[in-house]
Amino acid sequence: MSPFTESSLALYFAVFVGPFIQEDGAVFIAASLFSQNPERYPLMFLIILIGLILSDIWKYWIGWLALKNAKVYSVINKDKITKLKEKVQEHTLMTLFLARFLPLTRVPIYIACGLFHIPYGKFCIMIAFTATMYSTIVFTLVYFLESFLGEDLKWILLIIGLTISLIIIGTQLTKKYLSTRS
Repeated sequence: MSPFTESSLALYFAVFVGPFIQEDGAVFIAASLFSQNPERYPLMFLIILIGLILSDIWKYWIGWLALKNAKVYSVINKDKITKLKEKVQEHTLMTLFLARFLPLTRVPIYIACGLFHIPYGKFCIMIAFTATMYSTIVFTLVYFLESFLGEDLKWILLIIGLTISLIIIGTQLTKKYLSTRS
């Protein structure tokens, strides 16, 4: 079977767009889809990785653009923020590595990298590195879990990936709803 049938192109597109909606769930779902059809591995891995990187690197520009606002600029020049800026600049790789693996820290840290003038090329390379590490770990974990679970239970990991996505999206929507009510 060709990896480029009409239905597989739709699947690849969904895998590519997934990280823009919910990053972790998309990676787990892509890994689960791969383990159900391993001949698609190189392409599935590459597509989720490109989607993951692109869904992350644009967030840098939010911070960069925020500096055009006088209020934001004045806050950035406070002592505590300046110390944080120096630490992020000095330990960029570790900061981005921790952001990749700690829930709810990615977006604020990626925006902060733009605010703190981390060189964009350096930022992109480090994002690609951490995304590759993360995807490799998840794909390997899912592959071995599905091997352990056996053929009959492979669909469980797909359900787990979808459930994680729905829980995170539901939590975010609930928080947003509750904050607008108060």
